[in-house]
Amino acid sequence: MSVTKVVERAHCLDILGRAYCSLGETGGRIVMIHGEAGIGKTTAIGTFLQGLDPGQRVAIGHCELLATPRPLGAVRDVARMLKFGVETMRNDTDLFDGLLDLLLEARQPVVIVLEDLHWADYKSLDWLKFIGRRIAQLPVLLIGSFRDEEVDETHPLRLALGAIPSAIVERVALHPLTLDGVTALLEGSGLAPEEVHRITLGNAFFVTELVNGGARDRNVPLSVSDAVHARLSALDADLRSFLELVSCCPAAIPQDITRALVGDRFDDLVALSVRRHFLRRIDDTLEFRHMLARRAIYEPLSPTKRRDAHARYLAAYMASDRGDAELDSIVHHAVGAGDGPAVLDTADRAAQIAAGFGAHREAALHYQSALDHIEGADETTAAEIYESFAYEAALALQIDDQVIAARRTAISLWRRLGRSEKVGENLAALSRVHWYRGEANIAGDLIHEAIDILERQAPHAVAARAKSHALRAQFLMLRDRMEEARDWAQRAAALASEVSDHETLAHALNSLGSAMMFRGERAGEAHLRKSLSIALEHGCHEQAARAYTNLSECLIELRELDSASELIEEGIAFDTGHDLDAWTYYLVGRKGQLRFEQDRCEEAAMICEGVLDRDGQTLLMRMPAMLVLARSALRLGSADAADLLQAALSGAERIDEPQYLVAAHVAALEAAFLAGQPDMARPSLDWFDAMEPGLMSPPKEGEYLIWRQLLGAKTADRISADLPEPFRLLVRGDYDAAAAALLGTQSRYLAGWALVLAGRLPEADALFAEAGAKSARVALRRLSGDGIALPKLARGPYSAARSHPYDLTAKEQTVLRLVVAGHSNAEIADAMSRSVRTVENHVSSILRKLGCDRRLEVALLAQSEPWILPAPEN
Repeated sequence: MSVTKVVERAHCLDILGRAYCSLGETGGRIVMIHGEAGIGKTTAIGTFLQGLDPGQRVAIGHCELLATPRPLGAVRDVARMLKFGVETMRNDTDLFDGLLDLLLEARQPVVIVLEDLHWADYKSLDWLKFIGRRIAQLPVLLIGSFRDEEVDETHPLRLALGAIPSAIVERVALHPLTLDGVTALLEGSGLAPEEVHRITLGNAFFVTELVNGGARDRNVPLSVSDAVHARLSALDADLRSFLELVSCCPAAIPQDITRALVGDRFDDLVALSVRRHFLRRIDDTLEFRHMLARRAIYEPLSPTKRRDAHARYLAAYMASDRGDAELDSIVHHAVGAGDGPAVLDTADRAAQIAAGFGAHREAALHYQSALDHIEGADETTAAEIYESFAYEAALALQIDDQVIAARRTAISLWRRLGRSEKVGENLAALSRVHWYRGEANIAGDLIHEAIDILERQAPHAVAARAKSHALRAQFLMLRDRMEEARDWAQRAAALASEVSDHETLAHALNSLGSAMMFRGERAGEAHLRKSLSIALEHGCHEQAARAYTNLSECLIELRELDSASELIEEGIAFDTGHDLDAWTYYLVGRKGQLRFEQDRCEEAAMICEGVLDRDGQTLLMRMPAMLVLARSALRLGSADAADLLQAALSGAERIDEPQYLVAAHVAALEAAFLAGQPDMARPSLDWFDAMEPGLMSPPKEGEYLIWRQLLGAKTADRISADLPEPFRLLVRGDYDAAAAALLGTQSRYLAGWALVLAGRLPEADALFAEAGAKSARVALRRLSGDGIALPKLARGPYSAARSHPYDLTAKEQTVLRLVVAGHSNAEIADAMSRSVRTVENHVSSILRKLGCDRRLEVALLAQSEPWILPAPEN
């Protein structure tokens, strides 16, 4: 007797059916079906698919338990089933954009299934985020499945789903079968439902294995493995050997390869395996009916049998004409066979293909497999693999001692081989690794050594020297040694132009422009904009993100706030559109800084809290938001301001870059003054006194001098040649003129303190009231002695609009939440009991205020700036 019944899954099938039927009205949806292994996820999905019309377009992608996951494996499966030319593609951008265009043009619904997402590679999860953020505009039902026990709160799948609008995703938990469900499955089997329910705990696969295996009450297996082996032992030797052989294939069984291994009996053996419910066919795919069955057969095999099975597949693959199409499977079998030379050859090629798709984690894992067999490699091959592993692992895993050790091993090997240019390149790369770790002295020594070596090389090393010079320029710029940075950046740009190295040219021009603008030279903007233009033209996405970030920061420093605002919005749209999440949130932190410099501290705090609530960011990417949140809390008089400031100062000390340390110590001076405790300022004043001259941007120097003067310390001897005019006037004692000049730069808060120094306390209080600076008004009351009248803070026309970063009214915020959730104007009108025309007017106003042309852009903006959405209703 066999069983293929589906019981107690009506709720799941109903949700899938409703999501499918609503595609034409509400746009795409994602349904995630989850539960323990064997609970019936695949069966439920299969039942739903069988109920669709025969002409329905369905594409299924499988995530596999390979030694190293296939980069974009499930996505490439989907692309093939949709007849999309994936074989010629070597990068993820073409695949992502091409599939998106294909789905946008689809005139009928498309159903996409991604099975076993708990085993997904990172790039497949990137695609899930990419398509999930856009699915409301697509006629697509995306069904995913994953095991609960494999996916904890830190699993990458959780993070990917968290980046998709929650209203788009419906989660369906499958629970163990009840006694009634087990009874229904056991009908006609002769087994006692109570006993089976007790042993299987309602696991649907376990129950069906007992039925299919013909178990009886007196001999019920106690585990899935026992049940599978009870059935396996009843088979003839040929069929059992066949199933043991194919069990070393982690997912789909390659039929042509397997046919070559078993010969003429292949079709008969497959038919018997399907009839006995070990294997199943889905269209042209042959696979085990459940991964639990495969593992129950494979795992008890002796090491010798496992190696022999993998070796047979490896030999068959190598004799075939598959080329690179199945390279990940070939690596899997090479590792399983323990064939070192084959691993070294195939893992290297697989890693290069993975990196081309941007799957740097998988590339690193392939190189790790190669390192496990490195003893059989010649020195040149070993050096290349150590070097490549260090690069890919630093990008995608973490910069740890293993990465540094691999890079140093590569350097030692290249030295022995007499390859000085490779020694120099690896020293430069090692310098960057130490810079990321905040080890500035080590990084500086290494970059000097690298440049000394590379400058002695023949002309063919021009590109390597250009890269090293660009790295050194960036290093010096971040240390605020701007004159040296300019010199090295100019050298790097000249060399990069000579060999048409666009990425290094963009890198060098970025550092050159930043070094100039941070010293108040407006001409640097042209270099930064050229860097951005080159990066965009040649697809250097990370360099483009860096250009948006640095130019925005420079414009804020120079008080070009309107230009900065426009560029930040453009940069956030670019970063979001290219899924550069880390750069997105760093730049959004700079948007918080912009609002802070515009004296809009409540908005600045809201933005920065949204950034800091995001998981998985490095300290470097969180630092702008940490500083701005602390300074905003300080001016708003928040109770946690001191704790936030201490956290920001600690973070700045860990990173050890002047740009963060200066801002943190300036904030500490402000905190001491506002608290009326000048002794609190002494550590920061001492820090500034010990600071090397010329390592502070002119605007930051000016702000530092304001607080120094308010704290009663001498300032007249500290005027630098580049000090902006408002601060020069203030230090000279012309406080009225300084206040007027600061107002001209849109800085009401600092202008207010200039008026305090001028003795014009009521006017200062009015400016502080406009800026919402509660702590300043408290300090002003203390300074005035007998006090002054403090009127209520100024109110705008609508309190909700006043506190919203884009000035949306309360009604507009409600409409925005529904738009992002994918609702049509008619649905929004019905939900809010308003006319469609009224909703259309609200939507038009929202688009105008957010600077968006389409609803899709609004959805993307809400992903990068979740704080623009109102809090969920209770």
